[in-house]
Amino acid sequence: MRWRPVFLIAALLVIEGLLKAWAAANLTPGVDRVLLPGLLHLGFTLNPGMAWGLLGGLTAPLAILRLIVGLVIVAALMSGRLPRTRRWALALIAAGALGNAVDGLARGAVVDYLTSPLLSAAAVPLSGRPFPIFNLSDVLVCTGTFWLLLHTWQAERRPRASSADQRASAQTKENA
Repeated sequence: MRWRPVFLIAALLVIEGLLKAWAAANLTPGVDRVLLPGLLHLGFTLNPGMAWGLLGGLTAPLAILRLIVGLVIVAALMSGRLPRTRRWALALIAAGALGNAVDGLARGAVVDYLTSPLLSAAAVPLSGRPFPIFNLSDVLVCTGTFWLLLHTWQAERRPRASSADQRASAQTKENA
């Protein structure tokens, strides 16, 4: 069971690598290609930093940090000590971190190829800038993070019986 998330990571890394290679060979900076009208377009940029070009001068340190995060998560997954409910979300985060790390180390920048007019429409009033171009690795990190947050929120909302309640329940069962 502990190998399944690692296989997922490997498969996602191959898919992302192929998508980035295709984007670098076929897309032109500044030219949008409609994929899903109003929702998702193909674009192209080489991003040396993070979203909105933040930390653009720190390409190598960012890539190394992403690599470390991804490898630590893979090691934790392989240890078998992580709760089952968190394994898949962490696998998505690891795949995204490793996908962008490999790109940053190999190319000196991350290939971004997805744009969203819908997200840009929401981002412009908030930040004054359109939503940044992104890639599958970014989607994986965001999805895995959202999944972890949702799971944590749900776990905290579940009622927990106090030890006194558990003892009273056990006593009632014994008396019945």
